[in-house]
Amino acid sequence: MRKSIVVALMMSCLFVFLAGCNKDDTEAGGLTKITFTEPSRILSLAPFYVAIEQGFFEEEGIEASIASGGGGAQVIATLLSGEAQFAISGPRSMFSALEADKKLLAIQSLNSALTFEIAVADEYLEEKGVLPGSPLEDRVAVLNGAKIGTNLVGDSGDVYMRYLMQLHGQDPLSVETVKLSGVGPKIGGMKEGIVDGGINSAPFSLQAKDQEVGSLLLKASEEPKYANMVWEVVFAEEKYLEENPELTEKVVRAIGKGIEFARKEPKKTAESIISYFDGIEVEVLEDSLIGMVDTFQGYGEMNQEAWDNAQDPLIEFSEMSGVKTKHDTAPGVIWTNDYVEKVFSGK
Repeated sequence: MRKSIVVALMMSCLFVFLAGCNKDDTEAGGLTKITFTEPSRILSLAPFYVAIEQGFFEEEGIEASIASGGGGAQVIATLLSGEAQFAISGPRSMFSALEADKKLLAIQSLNSALTFEIAVADEYLEEKGVLPGSPLEDRVAVLNGAKIGTNLVGDSGDVYMRYLMQLHGQDPLSVETVKLSGVGPKIGGMKEGIVDGGINSAPFSLQAKDQEVGSLLLKASEEPKYANMVWEVVFAEEKYLEENPELTEKVVRAIGKGIEFARKEPKKTAESIISYFDGIEVEVLEDSLIGMVDTFQGYGEMNQEAWDNAQDPLIEFSEMSGVKTKHDTAPGVIWTNDYVEKVFSGK
């Protein structure tokens, strides 16, 4: 009897020991594994990528992995399924989930302005008689009757472009958008005369220029409403944030360091994240990041006006965006600066 008890105790101790070993394997030598989901590989997420490559997450005891691709809808599906703990995406995907009564909360914004840029074929620009240095209103007018390539007809680029035209007294319905997903097809479409231009995140215009196909018409951030706007926000389910406050603070600290690094060191940032962007020269990446420096403000703080500026175009073109409910953008409802302020209070 006593022998049986001793054996049972030894087996129990062995089980506990093995369980401990399995836990260490799961946490990769003490690092907590966290998955972030993104819609695609986008340069506006540079602060996040550089936070990984510069070891800011590792300093916080986090092993960060990325589930990439599929657009905003896939971002939400991956987050709500539990495959990812945090999402980084444009606010439209979050608004769409809120429409379905999902409890999400944004905790940080990688960009303080909309980072889209519109490039048009050189011949088209010459035909319109507008120069890159012309007043913004004149450059927006170039979009009247134009064919513009976008990743998906009715996507965020499409919506925010039409709202920009409306702000400047142009007919937002006069522009025709054509589905050309990615930079390559847009540049190819401009070469073949299928489209007059395209809308995309940087480094689209520099790539078009390098291939002697087109030039930058405008940056969305030239419009004051878009110059103060949340873009590429970090968000998660409210329940997860409530259950993991310390881990959330670590995530915010790592990304905040990434924002600061991208702002102060665009050259080192480009060199650090070049592997994320196949086929793009590091010099092009650096130039694009320099052009985006003003969008890497603070440590990811947000404000109500910036959320309104993100939401208003989606509501105005609700049939296109699918966002039909105007959400309360007061602090603490769908977004909070609490984590950023706590982590960077001494800065």
